[in-house]
Amino acid sequence: MDGTSLRTMVDSMLVALNAAPPLPQAPESHLGKLASYDALWARGVKVPVMELCDLERLERLGDAEITAGRRVGEDPNSREPGTDRSRAYWHGWQAGRMKRVPDEADAAFHELNYRVWWWVLRHTPEALRQVVAFWPDTDIANPEAYADLESALERGEPV
Repeated sequence: MDGTSLRTMVDSMLVALNAAPPLPQAPESHLGKLASYDALWARGVKVPVMELCDLERLERLGDAEITAGRRVGEDPNSREPGTDRSRAYWHGWQAGRMKRVPDEADAAFHELNYRVWWWVLRHTPEALRQVVAFWPDTDIANPEAYADLESALERGEPV
């Protein structure tokens, strides 16, 4: 892929990110599970964010905290925050660190990224066409790879 094509692809993905609708809110049946994440956090147990509805809730309650945590996580000298900070801040720190050191990215980080790109691409078909054109052999370019998430969304389950 030449530099111009890559730039077009990146521009398209940025447009897609901005064009996607807000993340889905948790279905009523899932609110208890999200509350359990908060209860675990209060007891000092760090629960990674893997669902879009959990991310949506954290963004709604503490988007500035996520951003602040991400900035700190990008600093190689930063230390992992404790549960004295908010879960949103800790999530941001985790995301910043894992983007800075991709080899340390865990399954939760990959699952959340997968779900975010599914959400973006399902609402921006032009971006999906460009992803398919540049990276036809990747999971992200394969709409069938998202069948389980689509089915869950249709059934009103958390995604």
